[in-house]
Amino acid sequence: MKMKAHAGLPATVLIFTVAVNAAVFADVITSEYISSTNFKFQIDDMPDFDQLRDTLGADANGDPGGMYCSPTSQTNLLGYITTHGFEDVGPREADWENEEDYGVVTAIISNQASLSSTQPLNGTSSGNAFDALVYFLNARAPGVFSVTSNSATNTTGPTLRSIVENNVNGAISMFGYGIYDSLGEDEFGRLVLDRNGGHAVTFAQGFCLGNDQEIGYNDPDDSTITSTQSNFSLDQYDVESTHFVRSDTLSNAWQLGSRTGSRIMRGATRYRIIDSVIHIRPRGCYSWDSSENQFTIEWAGTLDGYNPTSLLSGPVAGNLTDIDLGPLGNSIWYADEQTGQPWRIELANGNATELVHPHEVLQLEFARDYSLIYLGKQQISRVHPYAEPGANMPQPQTAFLPWHRGYIAMSIDHMTNTCWFADEQAVFRITASLDGDPNQVQMPDQWPQGLDIMDLAVTGIPDMPISILGQDGRVMLCGVSESGQLIMKDVIWTDGTISSVQFNDERDLVGYSEQGIQLHRNVDGDWSMLDDHPFKGRVFSGRAVMAMSRSNFDPQMHTGEKWRHVRDVVGVAGDLNEDGVVDIDDLLKLLGNFGNSGDGDFDADGIVSIDDLLHLLGLWTT
Repeated sequence: MKMKAHAGLPATVLIFTVAVNAAVFADVITSEYISSTNFKFQIDDMPDFDQLRDTLGADANGDPGGMYCSPTSQTNLLGYITTHGFEDVGPREADWENEEDYGVVTAIISNQASLSSTQPLNGTSSGNAFDALVYFLNARAPGVFSVTSNSATNTTGPTLRSIVENNVNGAISMFGYGIYDSLGEDEFGRLVLDRNGGHAVTFAQGFCLGNDQEIGYNDPDDSTITSTQSNFSLDQYDVESTHFVRSDTLSNAWQLGSRTGSRIMRGATRYRIIDSVIHIRPRGCYSWDSSENQFTIEWAGTLDGYNPTSLLSGPVAGNLTDIDLGPLGNSIWYADEQTGQPWRIELANGNATELVHPHEVLQLEFARDYSLIYLGKQQISRVHPYAEPGANMPQPQTAFLPWHRGYIAMSIDHMTNTCWFADEQAVFRITASLDGDPNQVQMPDQWPQGLDIMDLAVTGIPDMPISILGQDGRVMLCGVSESGQLIMKDVIWTDGTISSVQFNDERDLVGYSEQGIQLHRNVDGDWSMLDDHPFKGRVFSGRAVMAMSRSNFDPQMHTGEKWRHVRDVVGVAGDLNEDGVVDIDDLLKLLGNFGNSGDGDFDADGIVSIDDLLHLLGLWTT
């Protein structure tokens, strides 16, 4: 797959988009994304709550809240939302650095810890943190916010750049950096790092100009006092791009892919690399307006001062056959009817890129692992647009279909890793990894013979995972028997004007038509029209998609103690190996660099000398 940048997009669009993004929040000091090597963002008024608090669960050292960095970072984000238009979301607005509301904040942190299954001795899983925020926001501000999460794999992962891009696009973010030990180099000369826990913080600042990168964040573990809130403060560090392989052993590294991560320069020995992130942003609905040749974006709600992009220039040529939102909410993807190729438009700067693919693309959708599935007339393909190129990068895959039909619909079930697709009369499925051959599934007995299929949608409801939109306006929710037959579980009757359907985070049916959006909710077993949804009454075209909460968390890859969010205690002065004490191990490390530059050069004169040795001995703790 080749990517081809399009230089013909009007310059006015680029200028307009950047200008709008420059005023995302009232408290945004600066917000600009020009390119992957030229961007800056800074947000003010982000809370910086302490995680060490009386009444919270104690860690192995007896510190209450010692492992509560993730629920505290979540509470920072909820606090920001509270003070920017949604007072019921988090701790009530107050002078949080004073003591009056200390107990209220502690209660919110404790609640998020409970929702996140935080373990006082072992910290929090990033997957549980994502689930906690989705659940809490849907309960407190239903339909208004979407949450996206990105955990690193061996070929892709969040970076300072991607975090800033999301914040320029209206997100507020918390991230985790992994704490890695170097295992040396593999047979290809690549740096091999082993992850041994991570720490969660709240993003507040990012900058890049060429190779010069900086990050600022609010660290919940910056005070040891457990009875009062410390003054809010911003931690700032240089960032370096580091190319590495993540592996538990040096011998296994050769078979794994590599990626470039953003290393936070906090401590000289261990590697602190951003490898998980959670973004919260107002939920948007993205629609294609063929009459104006543009994308329009409607928002369910806005944070105070939030003035997001609402218009983007559309396809360069022709119409589109499908539209989808990129998995991180930073781009619109569409299939161009004239060229048969997929395109991506970046929301941060309006840049358009054509992804040249060997076969015609009619439908596209992202799988759980953020790979992209293309559906054509005789092929279905899987590519990895977010993976870093390299010898072990996941390769494109194509499954050939033994028939020639005009496919009209596709949807991917992230829970079961199943790709569903259909033509006018039949439904098929294949694993999203494209293992095996596509299988036709038998339609429900209640589906009228000859009734055309208009669209498919995955419901997110385990016992009825797939729904089918008929030409007569019915939406049939179906289960799957052991033999693979679709079994009708329920039916929603619409007015027959909708042309595509989707299920949102709340498991409501969302129907799109030229007459406007229709929403149905199941209450006590009956589906009825919604009257109190933020999108009620909004007008969208038949080609539209609503942002959903998404995560690529993989239990087989991201579970285990090494992937938990825990404390990150940097060693005392002179502690070269960061084990908390200055002892013989640090002396040996200094002597290994004696006469050269490197760790142990305390006076920063470029060489480890007798002066540095004497300095270390003066810091001896054992």
